[in-house]
Amino acid sequence: MITPIKSVLLGALILLISAPELLAQRNVSYRELASQNRAPGLYIDHTVIKADEGEPNVWLHYRFGYDVLRFRQVSGGAADRFEATAELSIQIFDATGVREPEDIRRGTAIKTLTWRGRAQASGFDETSRADLFLNANLSAQLPAGRYAYATSITLDGRPLQLRRNMRMFTVPDFTEPGSTPVWFAYPAEESSSDRFGLINFGRSVLYAQDFDALLLLPDPERTYSLHVNQVDAATRDTSVIRQVFEAEITPETIRRISRMQISEQSGAQPFLEVDEAETGSTAAASYLAQITIPNRKFENTSFIIQVKDGDTLVAERFFRNLWLDIPTSLLNIDVAIRKMEIIMDRDAHRELRRGNEQQRIANFRAFWQARDPEPESDYNPVMVEFFRRVDIAFERFTTPNQPGYDSDQGRTLIRFGEPDRITRRLPAGSPAVEVWQYSDREFIFEATSGFGEYRLLRSNRL
Repeated sequence: MITPIKSVLLGALILLISAPELLAQRNVSYRELASQNRAPGLYIDHTVIKADEGEPNVWLHYRFGYDVLRFRQVSGGAADRFEATAELSIQIFDATGVREPEDIRRGTAIKTLTWRGRAQASGFDETSRADLFLNANLSAQLPAGRYAYATSITLDGRPLQLRRNMRMFTVPDFTEPGSTPVWFAYPAEESSSDRFGLINFGRSVLYAQDFDALLLLPDPERTYSLHVNQVDAATRDTSVIRQVFEAEITPETIRRISRMQISEQSGAQPFLEVDEAETGSTAAASYLAQITIPNRKFENTSFIIQVKDGDTLVAERFFRNLWLDIPTSLLNIDVAIRKMEIIMDRDAHRELRRGNEQQRIANFRAFWQARDPEPESDYNPVMVEFFRRVDIAFERFTTPNQPGYDSDQGRTLIRFGEPDRITRRLPAGSPAVEVWQYSDREFIFEATSGFGEYRLLRSNRL
């Protein structure tokens, strides 16, 4: 049996907002949020490494969510399947002295890169999944300097318009001070400390998942500190709100490496691979620090990692948390609170809605924090499950007459979860009947129209 939401200890909330402007819209509807929450996933990123001479040192990463690809059905074989193609054409320009991408004067590109890939889906449902990806990783060898690259994307033979076509990056001179890079990665295998899955979600990392920050440090004998600061990304200067994590990087935690490279399988995630320098070797080496960032404790917002040598800033990198399957209601505080009337009595819900925006947010936080099963983590699985059920009810039971979460079946699913068994009956001369059975109760619904609408007749304890 799935326990009713009312009787479960529910967890801590951060306002799980991926589109901050939606938070300020008090009169926005769930339907409007649902359309915003279907924005397809295309992520563009780049990685610059300290490569050996003659090897690629710049990698451009493209991650296509299946929901952005244009699948077509291909018949043949034991079952129908779906395929999608994607093509890239990338031009790299010299951007010396240029501050903003729009200031680039497009002349002759110094490099042109191309790629073509194919994705396959085993069924129609897979073609719209936001958690399945086709990856493209293109490499170049470039000297130290400032560059820009323009991207042209074709999906199944049709061009895709990008909101921002030109992006910039810097290839540092790794022999100069102030050229310490910061890479984000998930360990590819627990047993391997020399292979890391690079995070290629643009400027984002996945919400509620820890990750590693990898640093090339200039002096292995010094002690560095790493700071993670929550920032206000709505301001251009990303003003620091508070520090959420600090760690010391001591010489004992720094590794001496002789080589690094990026490898990838076609269409898959890229990996950063490093070779440990041999003990006693006098050959030139680099010094790599690996620090685990406890991102599962952080709010779903924006941060800056800073690495310092005393008070001197050595390196920094911005990131924001990305929640791929965020429940729709959590995009707006007032929509989320309105949906909570399903599990609250009228007076308590009225109190939750009182006050200005900040007071409503505080009320919302307090409600869920008082019912927190995992206080050590910022992710609240039971709260998320409640709002996920709201989404399921909307998708499954919405009719021309009402949204699914307001239907009797929708509210039952939200409160009690998926039934253990559903039985349908078609009595002669009477409306259709559905019986939802759980381990300790059953709900009996009767059809009220030909549009899939049912009303609750009665519920029985078993």
